[in-house]
Amino acid sequence: MKSITIGVIGAGLIGRKHLRKLAERSDYDLVGIADVNVDQVKAEHPNTCVFADYRQLLDETRPEAVIIASPNQLHAETGIECARRGIDILIEKPVTDTVESAFALVAEVRKSGIKSLVGHHRRHHLQVKALKALLGEARIGDIVGVSAIWATHKPESYFDVAPWRRQAGGGPVLINLIHEIDFLRFTIGEIVAVEAIASNRQRGFAVEDTAAALIEFDSGALGTFFISDSAVSPWTMEQGLGEAVEFPFSGQGSYRLMGRRGSFEFPNLVQWTQAGGAQDWNQPIQAQHIHAGSIDPYVAQLDHFRDVIRGSAPSLQPVEDGARSLIATLAIAEAATAGRRIDLRDRYAALEG
Repeated sequence: MKSITIGVIGAGLIGRKHLRKLAERSDYDLVGIADVNVDQVKAEHPNTCVFADYRQLLDETRPEAVIIASPNQLHAETGIECARRGIDILIEKPVTDTVESAFALVAEVRKSGIKSLVGHHRRHHLQVKALKALLGEARIGDIVGVSAIWATHKPESYFDVAPWRRQAGGGPVLINLIHEIDFLRFTIGEIVAVEAIASNRQRGFAVEDTAAALIEFDSGALGTFFISDSAVSPWTMEQGLGEAVEFPFSGQGSYRLMGRRGSFEFPNLVQWTQAGGAQDWNQPIQAQHIHAGSIDPYVAQLDHFRDVIRGSAPSLQPVEDGARSLIATLAIAEAATAGRRIDLRDRYAALEG
């Protein structure tokens, strides 16, 4: 079957990861890269056309699809330009940087009819797919609640190379929590309301270093989430999955999902239930370790994007769904500042309208 012509917009950290994966494939034909650091990218990819302006890439190479890995604030503009040219998009998360720009992108994608996939790569992990299937089988009954932690200590160099990370928008809520919110929406169900509190007392920066959120799901389940980039712990999804060499593997579960008939630890996939389906605190509870295997989620994501482009699979996350994860995450930041509960249903309804 004919390979798909594709361009990559943005050759930063995540863009380079996509480029490495594309170089190993025959089902995609890389026709161009767009990045402001033209000379550096040309030196790294001497056999590929490199453009400073992504519009030039789109107009001169006319790719069937692009991967948008540019800075977050450029996602909407770039996606809209692709939509107007009929080019399918894999757009890195977050889908955009603001709710307003997400609405604009969604409207243009709908108008054009292009296919879209948001790059929340965790949805492609075998462990995540296994958990979703197990929950769908009601292995632990109706979900009552979830308790989760994302806690690690970012080194000073992380802030020195990018001083904007010390300012509003550069903290763990908007940088890291969006991954977790998308995971919760994908596995547990839609989030309909949030409350939160945040603190900057550990680092003293203008932005938060620690936050705690209360989450209400459409099913009635409740959740708590603690997040900090100033605490040493083994409890992050990255460490638990071992998905990248920069996050040393811990194998620890940072999630507890509790149901009427049992519970799961995740991502280490341990199921806790009582014999015979008992629901009695006087009865012993036993663990069952479940093996789901492991794959490179970025490779699986490219497999899925190929199938979406060719029409053999629906998108696992079109831009509308990515916008919902953005809405919920931004609402947590807003709730922490405003000190009040925020209901999300009207915001979702506005997106659909």
